[in-house]
Amino acid sequence: MTDNLFIMFLNIFFTAAIVENVLLYYFLGTCPLISISDNLEASLQMGVTVTFVMVITACTNNIIYNYVLAPYNLEYLYLLFFILVIAAVTQFLEALLDRFFPAVYTSFGIFLSLIVVNCAILGVAMFSMLREYNLFTTAIYSLGSGLGWTFVICVTASVKKRISFDKVPSQLGKIGVTMVIAAILAMAFGGVAEFISGVGL
Repeated sequence: MTDNLFIMFLNIFFTAAIVENVLLYYFLGTCPLISISDNLEASLQMGVTVTFVMVITACTNNIIYNYVLAPYNLEYLYLLFFILVIAAVTQFLEALLDRFFPAVYTSFGIFLSLIVVNCAILGVAMFSMLREYNLFTTAIYSLGSGLGWTFVICVTASVKKRISFDKVPSQLGKIGVTMVIAAILAMAFGGVAEFISGVGL
């Protein structure tokens, strides 16, 4: 029983991070990919912040939906509540870091403002709700989604750092290069998923 649960949670985590990567598969959270992926350090900081907020908001929204909205037949208000929770959690964390951890706020505070409009965070909360995940499964799924998103944006930043843009056609530009890298990563992730599926892992 324990082994089956572990395999199930591992499968959910792997699916969220690789097979159905929130950025490459659902194309959510692409704005930071385009705007921040020129800098590896900024990409990593953004990824850590997004992952942290994604887990907290997805779990909070899971509790609100299952114990507040659903019992009173208010499911149709889920989108409003989800957005409010994301905004509230982001503002709370920003104030908390600014008050008690100024050094951390200096490094991550700027990204908290950008997270409010990151559709990947809202998307993960909605997917968890639509798939009827419980709280723990939601935490696993959101963690995998956040780490998968972080991995993609960091790999993109690493590749762009090594590209000589002097050799890139001017018509393509940095945005075009970013999209080409994302497309190659999507194919690579798809290949890994097919391989794992083929060997029966």
